[in-house]
Amino acid sequence: MKIVYHAENAMDATIIRDLLTSSDIYAQVRGMGMQGAVGEAAAMNNVKVWVHDEDYVQAREIVDGWQAADFTSEDADLFDAEDDYHQEPAPTESHLVRDVCIAVAIVLLFVAATIEF
Repeated sequence: MKIVYHAENAMDATIIRDLLTSSDIYAQVRGMGMQGAVGEAAAMNNVKVWVHDEDYVQAREIVDGWQAADFTSEDADLFDAEDDYHQEPAPTESHLVRDVCIAVAIVLLFVAATIEF
């Protein structure tokens, strides 16, 4: 097997692995466990995507294409501020009242727990 991609982090590697898998190329991510074990492991490129030797050239072309892709104005439409589906609803008065009641209940439980009977 050969390394086809040095990832910045596990999410980056997973995206590339899934991209290769969708092109019927077996890909494997190695080194994801190192991120949590060593403080700045992600910055040291310990997360890598591996492919079989015979798939390396095709996989490299796919990775190069991915890296060369540009964010276009057509892609920006996906994040249009007018899109109600992706916007969080504004909190209503009933939500605020509920949140205040919950906060008061938590404080009262804390006070009750500290009082000795």
